[in-house]
This record gives sequence, C-alpha cells and structure tokens, in this order.
Amino acid sequence: MVGKVWLGVVLVLALGGCGSEAAPGSAPSSTSASRPAWKTPGGDLVPQAQPTQAFVARAGVVAQVVRAAGIPAPVTGVFLYSTRTPGLGFDTWQQKISWLSGRVAFADGVQFAEGGTTRVDFADGSNEAMQVLEAQQALTEAIGPPSDMCERMPSCETLTITGDSLTTTDVETSHGRATVPAWSFTVQGLSRPVVAVAAPAGVLKSLQWPDPLPGLARLGQGLLRVGVLDWVDGKTLSFELSHGLYETDLRAHVVEYDDLVVIGGSHGPLLPGGADVGKTSTAVVTLGKPLGDRAAVDQGSKSAARL
Repeated sequence: MVGKVWLGVVLVLALGGCGSEAAPGSAPSSTSASRPAWKTPGGDLVPQAQPTQAFVARAGVVAQVVRAAGIPAPVTGVFLYSTRTPGLGFDTWQQKISWLSGRVAFADGVQFAEGGTTRVDFADGSNEAMQVLEAQQALTEAIGPPSDMCERMPSCETLTITGDSLTTTDVETSHGRATVPAWSFTVQGLSRPVVAVAAPAGVLKSLQWPDPLPGLARLGQGLLRVGVLDWVDGKTLSFELSHGLYETDLRAHVVEYDDLVVIGGSHGPLLPGGADVGKTSTAVVTLGKPLGDRAAVDQGSKSAARL
C-alpha cells in the first residue's frame, strides 16, 4: 500500500517520439481488488474503459513532458490522509476565520504538559514508536501557516486556549486507519475541544503537491483530471476523478509505458441544469502488468507525482 499522492500533468500540442511504446489499458476494473476496508467507496465506481483517442494523444504528450522534466522520485513513509485536527468544528464563522488566521492565544497561567514517548497503532496490528510532540508545537503545526483573512474582517475574535490534556484520536493514513496520540485543547467560548495530532511529521507525513511542470496547456474538453491516487495493489490502481455534477458517462482510462503510466478519465455530454458543480468519484483501473517502480502520472493538472 502506498501513500496518497497528489498527481497531475497537462497536454501540449503534438505527440513526438517518446522512446518507449505505449499500451492503452483496456482491462475492466474490478471491485474485488484488495481494497483496504476503510477506503471502500459508498457509491458506484467509475468504470474503466478503452482510452479515447483524445486521452491516448494526451497521454503521449504527458509522458514526453514528464521525461523531459525528470520523472519524480518515489515517495516513502506513511502519509497522513486526515488533517492534523480531525473532527475540527466551530460554533461560529468568526471562530473559524480566527483559527485560519492564526488568532490563537493562551490564558494566563496555562501550563503545557510534556509529551513523552508512545506509539502509533495501525489497524493491521503493526505499530511504530514515536516521541509525542509537545502540546504547543502540535497546536502550531495544526494551525499551519496563518492567513490574513482577519485583516479584512474586523469582527474576528481571538480563540483563547484554557487547558490541554493528552489523548488519542483515529486518523486515516497510507497504511490504513491508525490510533495516534493527540492533544485535546479546551478553548474559551467553544463548545467542543480542538484535538490536534501529536505525531511528528517524520512519523506521519503531510501530503505535498509536486513541483509544477512548465509549458503545459490546459486540459482538453471531455477529459477529467485526477484528484488523488488512493492506493496501489500490484496491477490495480484506485484514484479519485474530479468531475462536474452534470457530466455524464464517466469513464476511467490508463495508458502504460515502460517507465510510467498515465491515468485519468473522460466524460460525455453535460446534462441540462445550469452551472456545473464540482465533485469527485472513485475509479479503479487494472494495468497490463504490475506498476512496480513505474511512475503514476495524472493527465490533468500542471504537475506530476510518482509512487
């Protein structure tokens, strides 16, 4: 199993000699693949179909551009799919804006507890020892880089931390569901605590966008980009397709090369109904041979990623 990886690359104008032969993936997708139980979709899967001519052309250009830029190195480690504040909620929109803007203070006399040593327990029975982040550091990492939203909204308030306690919380990771140490912060005026993951980034890595690739055109009409690559099991890849609510006849596609595979999808005509609304659906595709150490690349955005 692999970490969820942000993907994407886009089309330029013409195909050229790419140095390795392409093989369109046409095997039907299967719902009986070794999908982790926590990743089973609630709705129908987007079916795999023979790649359209437009998709094959785009895949060839994508492969060429990725090779020219350098195929990304594999990612390693366990990645955190959930946020660092699972279940975060606020009573008012002002509280939410204050949090996003980093307007968090500490009540007089608040003493943060020490972290100590504990472990992350995964659903498959494995575990990993770790040093618990100190409470203040966990809170800082949970807030992340502050925005300037409060500068435009005078009604923002300051969230005041009045206490903390060490607890655990369940999160989704690239190694399945895990129980991790977390700090529970009481906040003045907030009806629920703020729970922040206390696992260091070296144990549970945050998802990162790959570097953008230059000189790539926008995605052509009728083609769909990939949001995230969920998991890989041998020949089977599962990923999320980004599409519109009114786009019909969704299909998942893959084109294979010796050194990489290009994934994505297509759609049919738009249904009547006004402005389209973005959403995502899960797709599963079957390759002609196991992915191995090949890169998995999206046809849609301006970046590329590798497993």
